[in-house]
Amino acid sequence: MRNSQCCKAGRYGMLKVAMVGNPNVGKTALLNALTGGSFEVGNFPGTTVEKKEGRAVINGVEVEFVDLPGIYSLEAYSLDEKIARDYLVNEKPDVVLNVIDATNLERNLYLTLQLCNLGIPMVIALNMLDEARKRGIEIDAKKLEEILGVPVIETIAVEKKGIEELKKALFSPAVCRLRVENRLKLAEQIAKQVVEKKEAFTYLDAIDEVFTDPLFGIPVFFSVMWMVFRFTYDVASPLVNAVDLAFSLLADAIGSEGVLASLLSQGIIKGVGSVLVFVPNIAFLFIALAVMELSGYMARAVFIMDRTMSRFGLNGRAVIPLIMGFGCNVPAIMATRAIEDWKIRITTVLINPFMSCSARLPIYILFAGTFFPSMASAAIMSLYLLGVLLALISAFVLRRFVFRGEAEFIMEMPPYRIPKFSAIAKLTWSRVKHFIEKAGTVILAMSVVIWLLTNYPSNSIEESYAGMLGRAIQPLFAPMDWSWELVVALLMGFVAKEVVVETIGITVGDGLAGLLTPAQAFGFMVFSLLYMPCLATLAVIRTEAGSWKWTGFAVVYSFSVAYVVSLALIKLMRFWRW
Repeated sequence: MRNSQCCKAGRYGMLKVAMVGNPNVGKTALLNALTGGSFEVGNFPGTTVEKKEGRAVINGVEVEFVDLPGIYSLEAYSLDEKIARDYLVNEKPDVVLNVIDATNLERNLYLTLQLCNLGIPMVIALNMLDEARKRGIEIDAKKLEEILGVPVIETIAVEKKGIEELKKALFSPAVCRLRVENRLKLAEQIAKQVVEKKEAFTYLDAIDEVFTDPLFGIPVFFSVMWMVFRFTYDVASPLVNAVDLAFSLLADAIGSEGVLASLLSQGIIKGVGSVLVFVPNIAFLFIALAVMELSGYMARAVFIMDRTMSRFGLNGRAVIPLIMGFGCNVPAIMATRAIEDWKIRITTVLINPFMSCSARLPIYILFAGTFFPSMASAAIMSLYLLGVLLALISAFVLRRFVFRGEAEFIMEMPPYRIPKFSAIAKLTWSRVKHFIEKAGTVILAMSVVIWLLTNYPSNSIEESYAGMLGRAIQPLFAPMDWSWELVVALLMGFVAKEVVVETIGITVGDGLAGLLTPAQAFGFMVFSLLYMPCLATLAVIRTEAGSWKWTGFAVVYSFSVAYVVSLALIKLMRFWRW
């Protein structure tokens, strides 16, 4: 019998609903439909696991929805499972909204039967019925409701079908009457009773055969990623230039006369602008990723690349963030949120800065054109390949000695569908907003610090604290024979790698060719590729890794690798008389 009185008002006049389900069952789309898209994305306290919270007023009662991570069980083997279980046990929500994928009822019922053992009033949303019917699957929802003893509502979240019925059911949930140990066997038995399936082979099945084929799937994947890459950086380029121009004009309008004006224009505006200039790239990246995710292709891409990445201790989900790193490490590191395994995710975060971002390209062009004019393209390409090689070697070492564990993972193949514009927009905005709020605050503070270093005690860079630091640090680079001017340029590159070229232009001018040999120049290029990530990247590493410990590790590790590799190459090239 349904407990129709327990949840009319909820605690403190609010109904607290926990949304639970397997990955890719449409929980986010259902949350959108229930709340009108008014939800916020954040992290569970003390973790980097993302959660969504939304509120809506239903029947005059405020309802709070908490979308828990997609999980396959409550056994607490993974971080997501532990967080979901702890939330359900400790927070004691008024209602569990169990979202089930109608295309794979048996597998979803395994989690449902575990939820039954918790004794929390429950409502089931039998979602994706349209996809099930396309596959010739019919489910007797009434019979399923009778077996479980809880309301079962048929829904198609992306089309907002069944939403009103679901809202009503939230106020009349029931405690599941089943208490079993052999859940796997019972899930199979229930599925046989309520599911009728007719074999149906569609054109989407034919497409899937190509996308997941070991031979054809990989070139298809690289073609898709090339289009994503061009869309993210080339198509967004006019907007990036517009944002950059806007901040430059604003800084010029304020001027730099006086301490306050200089701090505002050269420190705060240019500092914050160095972050916000990434926003178009980030937005376009997340638009592309949202299309890949919501269309169902992302799971296929991850599946075909998993075998290659597993050799280095990673899995297929690490591929996309690494490729995105060629454009910008900031959105690439944020894209690691798609990696469910925390150890693989943090490894991918830490190795991503070795992927040569576009901000390093001006350094390569300047030095390759000056010191290797006849083989500039080859010199630049070698840096990109070196970055990839060291990233994969680092992943292998980190997974072998620091983040031990298996790289296997469960990948659910969601159905193909045409993404709705509203879903793409909401998902993109939630991620872009998160970047602006988290990374922007750190950048603002550090930009003021950099301004102080370059303007005091003298606004001449040679006599500033930055110049003093360059001379003080220069002995560290004595084995490379780099002058203090180049050391200052590397120091300024901590803010943004493009600043390296700008600083060299100020401190060296046209005399770069007389400062270095080709071996030293190539070593400088390699060091610029590998050493400390820029300020924006470190801010995002701090956000995504959830600890300053790993941010510090990224700085020390990358600097150490850069120093050893660049020095070794300089010595080797000298031996070969470069």
